[in-house]
Amino acid sequence: MIQLPTSNMNTICSVILAAGASRRLGFSKLTLRIDGEMVVRRAVAPFAEANFGEVIVVTGSNVPGVAEALKGLSVRIVHNEDHLKGMSSSVKAALSYVRGARAIFFHLGDKPFVKKELLHAMLDRYRAAGGGIIVPVFEGLKGHPVLMSFTPYEADMESLEGDKGLREVIEKYASDVLFIEGDEGVLFDIDTLEDIEILKERGYKVEKSEG
Repeated sequence: MIQLPTSNMNTICSVILAAGASRRLGFSKLTLRIDGEMVVRRAVAPFAEANFGEVIVVTGSNVPGVAEALKGLSVRIVHNEDHLKGMSSSVKAALSYVRGARAIFFHLGDKPFVKKELLHAMLDRYRAAGGGIIVPVFEGLKGHPVLMSFTPYEADMESLEGDKGLREVIEKYASDVLFIEGDEGVLFDIDTLEDIEILKERGYKVEKSEG
């Protein structure tokens, strides 16, 4: 177990969950290129550029592709050997690296349109509230990233199972949740060929990475 020094108690870390197997697509959505830039890089870059604290990217079966996509970004790549057990296993794989932090951004590696400005707005809301859970919404639907105090929910994160991720923790502590308005980027992910077609219809160039 890694314990960070007390001086890190005000650190805001970020965890990007990028261990999905892309079963519905049949090829890696994380290394799909949108206007020349890989999906996972577009998802991770706002957190690295915001420079709040360490950025942890949790990978599954596609470690080399993700590592290549993230070259030049200041991130730590953590391989989740249990990634087939679902999203909860990726959350738990990251916990040793964020202990001691005040709060954690959790984001998904297949959501490539979240803006850095939203991250700053969420952090401002979090600080004004003095803690809790901040969730972005768009047109009444909850999205990502989620910003959570760490210590109050650590035990619940440790006990997660299956593919629900943090949803059950957020539902359990619903009274701690504050919402902030985002844009479509907090909802849009890439799971199906239809999602790719939507991007193309909007004028994006979408293509598979070589190799």
